[in-house]
Amino acid sequence: MSDLRPADVLRALDAGEFEFFYQPKVSFLTGRISGCEALIRWRKADGSYVLPGAFLPMAERSGLITEISRRMFPVLCRDQARIDQEVGGIHVAFNVNAHDLENEEMIELLLQGIHTGLLRPEQIQIELTETAVADDHGLLVENVRTLVDAGMTLVMDDFGTGYSSLDALHRLPFSVVKIDQAVIKGLMDSSRCAAIAMASIRMAHEMGMAVVAEGVETEEVFQYLHHSGCTEAQGYWICRPKPIDEAIAFIGENRCWCEFPVGLLRHVEMDHIQWRKSVMDRVLGVRQLQYPRKDNCLGSEPQSCRFGEWFYGTGRAFAGDPMFDGLEEPHRKLHEVGDRLIQAAEVDHVPTYALRSMTTELLQRSEELMRLLQDLEIQALLKGERAKVGESAA
Repeated sequence: MSDLRPADVLRALDAGEFEFFYQPKVSFLTGRISGCEALIRWRKADGSYVLPGAFLPMAERSGLITEISRRMFPVLCRDQARIDQEVGGIHVAFNVNAHDLENEEMIELLLQGIHTGLLRPEQIQIELTETAVADDHGLLVENVRTLVDAGMTLVMDDFGTGYSSLDALHRLPFSVVKIDQAVIKGLMDSSRCAAIAMASIRMAHEMGMAVVAEGVETEEVFQYLHHSGCTEAQGYWICRPKPIDEAIAFIGENRCWCEFPVGLLRHVEMDHIQWRKSVMDRVLGVRQLQYPRKDNCLGSEPQSCRFGEWFYGTGRAFAGDPMFDGLEEPHRKLHEVGDRLIQAAEVDHVPTYALRSMTTELLQRSEELMRLLQDLEIQALLKGERAKVGESAA
């Protein structure tokens, strides 16, 4: 329908022909559905659909896109409240563009939805493409920060397709990156796509951000992402976008898609090695490069390193597993040795042989923790294999 006009869109809005379909996302942390993306659909009175590609570009060119967002906002609020009531704990993501975020009326509408209780901000994600923030629009940046301060989560959509990804991550308070489906679809055939995906996942992990992979169309790709440390996945292999009734029914099945988050555990292993290297760099810097003393930015508490953030944070979902619980004491002792080593390096009269002895102890403690982490990884992998065998037998 290339002959669509703005008047057709306005007529359809007045007639209530627009609705949201919802595509579920699976969490690699829990193995279950953790969220969904709201996708605009135009269902005509005769039951036929107008494809988004047929009306959205025209709506953007004509400036009607913000009017669609404004008129559909009450529908989003109603759907989100229903999802929260019937399945609970599911976040809803919706797409906005630069025009929406530069429109003060739209921003006020979103904030009003939060203040009046129509929206639960912690369950709302705003998806914004990197191209929408390629230029430094002061008003857009200010409004984005206002929404994030109100509790909403900002997602960079189509990550890796433009030229400004890293700059935008630096300038704006994104909490999630969504790897573009073109990269995900090329994972199994292109070493470059695989490298881009792995580098993006690792970078996001380093920045404390979640990673969503869109366009997952095979189990092979899903498992690859599971073992790579991705946070969430969505795509046709999991579920096609569905009307609200069908989406809620699908989520309500409470299916488990994967077991222990092996990929995240592998990132935790890398975090531990990086922490150990940082301790050694700190010691060297103080003794040889005259780093400022009494400035231990590594933190002395076990909860302060990335391993500790995982163990005392999302990792608590596995509390009660003897192998998981067995990580705590070796980790605490490792920090004690690291603190003693850094403190000793800051004292001029401590001899080199004493530092060498403490360094050896640090490495031994580190190797012990790494061995336990790898044992936990092997257990998780074998558990996943047993689950597959059980499914096949069934």
